Amino acid sequence: MFKKSRQSLSSGLHEPLCCCEYINMHGERTHLLAICCDCEALDETFDKIFKCEPVPDSTIDKLLGVLGDRLRIPTFFGSGAVKVRPDIFTPLIVVPSCLYLATLHPVMTVAMFAFMPCFIITFHALWRRSFRDAPSMFFYSWGLTSVICAYAVFQCFVVAFREVLLWEILMVFTLMLIMFYFLYLTRRNPDLQKIVVKPRQGHKRTQSNMPHSKLMKASNSSTSITIAEGSDIDPSVKWVDSRSGGGKTEGPPRSGYCKICDAYITVRDHHCVWINTCIGASNHRYFLLAMMMFIVTGSYACHLTFTTICTPTMYLDWFLLPNDCRWLYADFLTSICFVTALYAAIGLTCMCTAFFYQFVLISQNVTSHELARARSLGMALCGGLIARQNPNSRGVLRNWLDFWLSSSGRSGVDAYKDAL
Repeated sequence: MFKKSRQSLSSGLHEPLCCCEYINMHGERTHLLAICCDCEALDETFDKIFKCEPVPDSTIDKLLGVLGDRLRIPTFFGSGAVKVRPDIFTPLIVVPSCLYLATLHPVMTVAMFAFMPCFIITFHALWRRSFRDAPSMFFYSWGLTSVICAYAVFQCFVVAFREVLLWEILMVFTLMLIMFYFLYLTRRNPDLQKIVVKPRQGHKRTQSNMPHSKLMKASNSSTSITIAEGSDIDPSVKWVDSRSGGGKTEGPPRSGYCKICDAYITVRDHHCVWINTCIGASNHRYFLLAMMMFIVTGSYACHLTFTTICTPTMYLDWFLLPNDCRWLYADFLTSICFVTALYAAIGLTCMCTAFFYQFVLISQNVTSHELARARSLGMALCGGLIARQNPNSRGVLRNWLDFWLSSSGRSGVDAYKDAL
């Protein structure tokens, strides 16, 4: 009898899965409707919370593992419900839900806008706790979802008031396309460096700072640099050397090692989690242009939204500014437009702050990676915004000309490449 039941269970596992069935982490066949059933970690977590007792770390790890295994979507290709990444899927649910709940009342608007950053910090901390070595797409998914939701609200609800002209709608659409084009160029080529160590005489080995799979992937867009083993690349670099010791070798001057990309980046500025790529010499210009287009597009769309849902007033026979905004929560159509525009305005404020920071960095020909190290060494002024004794700076005007016209986007790098 026992052998027969085992045979029937084994044959059941080999049967084709329906759209909502899957094989869980224990090798058992289960259904999406049982997503909240038979979860000891979930029961223990709520039991500890109701008793006001601390939840053990092991229980949290088990709960996160179960959630990662049961977070699936149905498919119709015979493979059953497929697993989705929590860091990608979560913003798709949280962002629209928070925007909808924020339309109910002004208090809910404040509560949701306070909840969002707390949720982002908490989710990122839990992700780092459970998947220490896995790169996260959470911030990229959150930012992309926010932009798409804001544009969808503009097209579906703001335009429905019939106050926005056709050329204004086309202008917002065109600006969006340009912004996404610069974003594509930024993500296309981060200029990964293949650092190959040239062995001394009598030694036969080469070394790279990237695995073989990443070397093959980056072979068409990376810079290959060969250095002598045991020798310094440029002894004249005596200021803040941005070369990081996180890699297997020492990189060239003004390069930086990114643990997320697992590679050296030419003139590495930082790793932008919101677009999930490193910002270096080859894509820094496109990154700055994408920021500028985000600010222009968002500001113009917010202006059109506020002047539509609020009674506008004409100034100087040219500028329309919102004047009477007393009925923002009168109905869902008005409230969703206001909440989304306010959410976009908060994002614009953060983007303008980041753009000002980039303006300060480029004006003195320094990267955020270099400025952070200069700040830690006490070589920065004005609250850590101005680097002292910076040999790479050639004046504000020349620094900006080098940024836009130089092949590397920064001075002090082209000469080094030519010397190789």
